[in-house]
Amino acid sequence: MVDYTALMDVGKTLSNLIWDNIKNDNQLSSIISSESQIALSSPEETTPDKKLSLFLYQITEDSYQRNRGAEIEAPETIGFPPIHLSLSFMITPNAADQEKDHLLIGKVIQIFNDNRILKGPVLKGDLAGEELRINFCQLSLDELNKIWSIISKSDSYRTSVYYEVAPVKIASTKRRDIKRVLSVDTEKYLHSGEER
Repeated sequence: MVDYTALMDVGKTLSNLIWDNIKNDNQLSSIISSESQIALSSPEETTPDKKLSLFLYQITEDSYQRNRGAEIEAPETIGFPPIHLSLSFMITPNAADQEKDHLLIGKVIQIFNDNRILKGPVLKGDLAGEELRINFCQLSLDELNKIWSIISKSDSYRTSVYYEVAPVKIASTKRRDIKRVLSVDTEKYLHSGEER
């Protein structure tokens, strides 16, 4: 069952996926030499030793899943449904060299295109057994300006790519006990109908 650690686990999954696809590439491993150089932070907070920023900038609820009913967990227990989320990530290179930044962005696009569906051992932590989709997001200039005006202390826009990861579930802790119907007195219902 996916717990409240899901957001952290998605970040770790993406970071590990990128590193696994970079570490054996001679050109890119000279830019990023370890997974610790991939930061789960805003590009403005990324220190020079971090070469790639994975910034979770927006979390939205999947409205199509909002009205799902309770789930039977045991013969006498039902659990409230999980919340289904979409996570929006901004991925920004920080190699301090435009050519290297372009190489990193190109590789991230390639990795995410080749791994549009994440499942199995690639998923970290409590995400095991889930299935996530990675979708490229094409934002308008207005949307980009809004994002950068919020996160940036300066007016400098940095080339980035934007992706949505969904559905990310966080389980509810609420449970309700129920009693099973073991027998029904049909005679009682038949006679009550006759009296009317």
